Amino acid sequence: MSLNYAISKVKKLWNGIDTYINPKLNWFIKASITLDFLTTVLLYGAGVNDYFQYKLYKRRHSARKDFVVYKKRMKIVKTFNDESDRNIFNSKERFNKVFKDYIGREWLSVKDSNLALFEEFTERVPKFIVKPNEGSHGKGIRVIEVENIKDKESLYEELKKEEVLIEELIIQHDELATFNPTSVNSLRVVTLFCPDNKVRVMTANLRMGNGQKYADNFHHNGIAALLDVETGIVVTKGVDRDLKEYITHPYTGKQIIGFKIPFWREVVETVSNAARLVPTVGYIGWDVAIGNDGRIFLIEGNSAADPDISQIPDQIGKWPLYKDFVKEKQRS
Repeated sequence: MSLNYAISKVKKLWNGIDTYINPKLNWFIKASITLDFLTTVLLYGAGVNDYFQYKLYKRRHSARKDFVVYKKRMKIVKTFNDESDRNIFNSKERFNKVFKDYIGREWLSVKDSNLALFEEFTERVPKFIVKPNEGSHGKGIRVIEVENIKDKESLYEELKKEEVLIEELIIQHDELATFNPTSVNSLRVVTLFCPDNKVRVMTANLRMGNGQKYADNFHHNGIAALLDVETGIVVTKGVDRDLKEYITHPYTGKQIIGFKIPFWREVVETVSNAARLVPTVGYIGWDVAIGNDGRIFLIEGNSAADPDISQIPDQIGKWPLYKDFVKEKQRS
């Protein structure tokens, strides 16, 4: 580890202390917190984000060990997910091809198309979403309306250079749209293909946009709340990346806690079936949208899904859900 890297981590840690604990602490107390952080790195494999978002600085060992911090997340991923097959989930184009029966919308890889195919697509789908083929956290996502474009050929060349996918917009369920009408308010459902050959839903979240952005991503101004996986009912307040909590949505005023996800049984069935298509990738975080008619749309799958939105809302570590399955898989 280089000196510059170490200095950058210390700066990030001290900025976190100012943001999440107290900006007025003296250097001695900050130094003691730094020492405590280093202990959590050595004992649990936590990162700086883990330390603050799970409030490890105020927890005893019995609680700290239960959180899926960076090291434990990588243990789950390496135990259940074949490294070469994970590439299916890193490319939105490959994902759409493998899970074509669960996509439920038209799409086009612009880099593999030509102008004629692009024009045919935009005639059928005059308003579409643009997605980078690779990447996460909702970066680079935008919506384009063809009627606002004067030079369609230039648009095609621009999108081809970006190597993006374009997709038909998802028309979401009316009840979900009422949280934030400018975004598709989706679910994050995490499945585990367990050693007993059963697919289990480990955790699930409702994700909502918060304002004018189309994406509802938690890391891009989004709000997340935890669901009960048996009933599909929201059981926590909403929370954002700054750990602000919301009983009602700040943009629309709709109550978050207690909301029941429509067609929850169909959601569970869909992700459970999809999880069997690539059995060598057993740990997947599915992003799922729901239509008015009960259609379930897979938006994407994440083969290294960050457990932050499953642990931040209730501040309860989820490692106990995984540890026995991890041990069993490692023995098999």
